[in-house]
Amino acid sequence: MDWYWAFALIMGSFFLLIILGVPVVFAFFAVNLVFLTVFMGEPGLELLIDSIYGSLSVFVLLPITLFILMGEVLFRSGIAMQMVDALDKWLGRLPGRLALLAVGSGTLLATLSGASIGTTAMLARTLSPAMEARGYHKTMSIGPLLGSGGLAIMIPPSALGVILAVIASVSVGKLLIAIVIPGFLLALSYVVYVVGACSLNPSLAPQYAVIFTPLKEKLWLTLKYVVPLSTIIFLVTGVMFIGVATPTEAAALGTAGAFVLASFYRGLSWNITREALFSTLRISVMVLVILAGAQAFTQLLAYTGSTRYLAQWAASLPIPAIWVVVMMHFVTLLLGGPIGGIPLIMMTIPIFMPVVKALGYDPIWFCVAMLLNVELAQITPPFGVLLYVVKGIVPNTSMAQITRAAVPIVLCHLVVMALIIFVPPLSLWLPGLMSK
Repeated sequence: MDWYWAFALIMGSFFLLIILGVPVVFAFFAVNLVFLTVFMGEPGLELLIDSIYGSLSVFVLLPITLFILMGEVLFRSGIAMQMVDALDKWLGRLPGRLALLAVGSGTLLATLSGASIGTTAMLARTLSPAMEARGYHKTMSIGPLLGSGGLAIMIPPSALGVILAVIASVSVGKLLIAIVIPGFLLALSYVVYVVGACSLNPSLAPQYAVIFTPLKEKLWLTLKYVVPLSTIIFLVTGVMFIGVATPTEAAALGTAGAFVLASFYRGLSWNITREALFSTLRISVMVLVILAGAQAFTQLLAYTGSTRYLAQWAASLPIPAIWVVVMMHFVTLLLGGPIGGIPLIMMTIPIFMPVVKALGYDPIWFCVAMLLNVELAQITPPFGVLLYVVKGIVPNTSMAQITRAAVPIVLCHLVVMALIIFVPPLSLWLPGLMSK
């Protein structure tokens, strides 16, 4: 069978199962099982078993579980909200104060947890009622919450970043460091949007009386809550950057630090620990089961020749190579909403990475843009999952209002993504400074 027919059958079968409502993990395993058997017979089944074992017995996957556990402990112990309250004291009477608080909180929380859905839910539950009570327009109360929650993907620790690095066969540490500048550029774009929009149209975020907080109290709250939490950031990101710890060791240090801080603030109890562990177990099993199908899927595509011939075809197109990359990102964005982050990476990276390498581009640069694209898909109407998270927490808001609020955030995202694609040093400079 020609490679393009095999490729069409494999991808067509996968999409058909998804459309029929089959869970993604079962769709992956069904496609692997059927086509490995059809193309290879009994050796195909042996390959599937070896792939499952090999994909899950990799030490580099451990940071995923540790990052999830670290975020669970920090959120459930209440430390994260104490940090948000401390940040709130510094904002004063800035235009769009609560929207800026959402952006600042989302950025800081992203450095403590790689869970975008959890961060979005917490920010929406906490800040949305306050914004509505202050007369904020839906565009300004919902939009920054959508964007800020998604920052968890783009600022270390990013569990999705670890998954992407493993599947793309790139350095986990370098990819986690590479997303730092793009992540903060994204947060900065949200700040510019909020301040600019609220300055031009004050009705979006009416001013309200703010309780004066003495400088001494602000400094004390910062010293008490923000500075200790910054040690977690250093334990996760700093030790990787200076080369004294691997990503797995950094994740373990960060998790240990989260338990120590939770205990120090008297936020750690047996019930909280048990809930954090069980939640981590559920999320980790879900992620790792999906990962189990990735290696076999990659080998299936390689066996049919799809990855090799697709790379050759893309490299021979009579258009600039950068536009081939742009087309790949456009396809990713179209698929990202209905499929979701992890399955999307599983499905596209085995196809895209050989093309990227054949075109001569840096895999780290492409993976950073890929993460940005996955985050963008989460907030892009009509399928973005974070839209429905906000809808579930703010039930008096229609999907039309949420969609309109998402448009400016999507535009901010597209600007940053264009910068990352067309100015590669923005994502490659920091990894280039890392200790070997």
